[in-house]
Amino acid sequence: MEFAISSTVLLLLVMGLLDLSRAFYFSVSLQGAAREGARHGAWFNTASRENNFLDDADVMTAVKQGLYGAGFQDSQIHLMSAGGCLAPTDGNGVSNKPYPAAAFPAASQNVNVYICYTGPNGTATGTMPAHPTDNSYWLGDINVALLMRFQLITPFIQSLFGSGLNLAYNEHFTIQGKP
Repeated sequence: MEFAISSTVLLLLVMGLLDLSRAFYFSVSLQGAAREGARHGAWFNTASRENNFLDDADVMTAVKQGLYGAGFQDSQIHLMSAGGCLAPTDGNGVSNKPYPAAAFPAASQNVNVYICYTGPNGTATGTMPAHPTDNSYWLGDINVALLMRFQLITPFIQSLFGSGLNLAYNEHFTIQGKP
């Protein structure tokens, strides 16, 4: 009788630990990919005096390479360029969390990527098809935000917390350059 009671509690702990460890694994992957994308976009090529990777395609390549190690595929990673930077729900001016529920992907185990470029004058744009050929973004900001709907796999934990959790990470980097 004691074993039946204790094994039930132990089983619940194991299920919770399984989902929690998976969530932690994906959150670390999201954080690393966001950091790598922002770092890559902020890099300044001194020889050519331009930010060669300050564009959507190059930043997305760095983000995708960061997410491939966690098992994501291209079909699960989506660049969101819906006319601007991701607006937080609390109105903070630096596009940090919390984000609206509509910004998260509709399907589980997918990642929405938001890239925001802010020039030194404070003008922000949510898309940059080609890198600038001059040094005009020097001391500006690049913000890469990754939003994921994480799918819980154990039925009991799903009954407690719903079918999934929203994970969000963003990284700001100052865009490098020379006067």
